[in-house]
Amino acid sequence: MATQPQSPDLKAIQDVLGGTLIWIAAALFAFMVFIISTVRIQEVTGEEVGFLLYKITGRIDVIQQPGKQIYNGLTKKLYTIDKTLQAVEMTEISGRGDRSGKDDLKVKTIDGSDVYVDLKVQYKIDINRADEVLSISGLDDNYKQKWIRDYIRSLCRNHLGQLTTEEFYDASKRNTQLLAACNEANERMQISGLLIDDISIPRRPHFYEEYEDMIKRKKEADQAVQAEQSKAQAAKQKQHTMTVQETNIKNVAVEEFKGQMRQKVIAAEAEAGRVKFGAAAYFEQETVKAGARLYEMEKLAEANLARKKAEADGIMAMKKALEGEGGRNMVRLEYAKKLRDIEITGKPYMVQSNIERLELSKGAAASVTQ
Repeated sequence: MATQPQSPDLKAIQDVLGGTLIWIAAALFAFMVFIISTVRIQEVTGEEVGFLLYKITGRIDVIQQPGKQIYNGLTKKLYTIDKTLQAVEMTEISGRGDRSGKDDLKVKTIDGSDVYVDLKVQYKIDINRADEVLSISGLDDNYKQKWIRDYIRSLCRNHLGQLTTEEFYDASKRNTQLLAACNEANERMQISGLLIDDISIPRRPHFYEEYEDMIKRKKEADQAVQAEQSKAQAAKQKQHTMTVQETNIKNVAVEEFKGQMRQKVIAAEAEAGRVKFGAAAYFEQETVKAGARLYEMEKLAEANLARKKAEADGIMAMKKALEGEGGRNMVRLEYAKKLRDIEITGKPYMVQSNIERLELSKGAAASVTQ
């Protein structure tokens, strides 16, 4: 069987469509190449702050949230800056002598000496003014050179230059000037979007050789003086310790003496109370005895009085009885009784026939007087 030839109209249509598809595919390919070459995908980490710069208008959008950013590389540019605490060190990186390659700071002291110091500046981005970092300092890390290095060096040179060479050796005075420089930097750098956290001198300053020798000799002399002061302080402390010990011994002795005296006072008071109580008891006892004796004497006196009164009454009665003739008779009777026992002897003397004297012997007189 013979095949029928295709219609010329259908073939023309296929030719036209085939050419159109080729152009469409080419256009799609070109578009894909354009997209791939212009679209950018960049990540902003949690430790960074992003800046999306519009190249045509110059506008800057601050991106603080971490994540991937998709943008057109023809019209935009994404920059990132570390927002954590960072440090810049300006130090002596080569040996003494030739100062090529050195980045430490040269300071002229107020008395004209040259001192070289290493600087360490700690800083971070002010999140609230992060867009001003690029607008004022420019792209990339220009802010580090312009503000963190050059400007901070200038401030530190001015403040440290107010010290004398000897004062420069005192760390506390250096730190005072560095703190003043840090405060001034934060006051003046607010517009830059940067915050200075600390400025320090991590290593000992370098002086010129002659002054280094002077410092060394002075340090040795200071150490000697400090050693002597330490000895004097130790001696003073020992003296104080001995004084305290002796004072404690004295206080203990005084307290012991006071305790003994208090014990003696208590004993004396107790003895006095005992004696007083004994005296009161003795007084009470003697008072009772005296009362009893008084009562006894009163009764005895009453009895004697009654007896004497009775005797007196008897004598009065006898007196009345003897006042009459009976009394005289009783007297005569008593005399008669006395004369009854008297023996009278004598020796008469006769001169003449009459007796003129009678002498009585002692025996007769004695008998008369009985």
